[in-house]
Amino acid sequence: MSAEKLTQDEAKRLLEMVKRSLVATIDFPSRGKTKEFDVIGDTKKDVFSINIYRAKIQPFKYNFGARIKKNGTMLLELHINQSAVHRNPDGEKITGNHWHIYTEDYGRNYAFPADDVQSDLFIDNAIKFLEEFNVVEKPTIVHQMEIL
Repeated sequence: MSAEKLTQDEAKRLLEMVKRSLVATIDFPSRGKTKEFDVIGDTKKDVFSINIYRAKIQPFKYNFGARIKKNGTMLLELHINQSAVHRNPDGEKITGNHWHIYTEDYGRNYAFPADDVQSDLFIDNAIKFLEEFNVVEKPTIVHQMEIL
């Protein structure tokens, strides 16, 4: 499905809406894999998908994303990658870990530094992402340490 443009007020309402997970437990993905689960907001029509992607080669490169399930509009992303370089529409260069928060003007193309995350703290960053997306009933996140 294609994403639709939201007003800034609607995007803010959806981001700030209290949500709860529809699953009790989620396994952190193994390298090169993606996991996805749904959260629900105020009504049955307010369903969102949370996606966790983990890079295959770089163990500390991973992304979290939250989108509106019915139309695919990405509302919030957290990219964990110390060597990432993102260029904003205004030309500003963001280096390292960064957030994408939907805006009416730029969609999800504008990034902000994520100075408060550390690449090796998988579970802490997952919880931080869910808190930023206002998921108050979170799943338990299972992560098995791997030999790097």
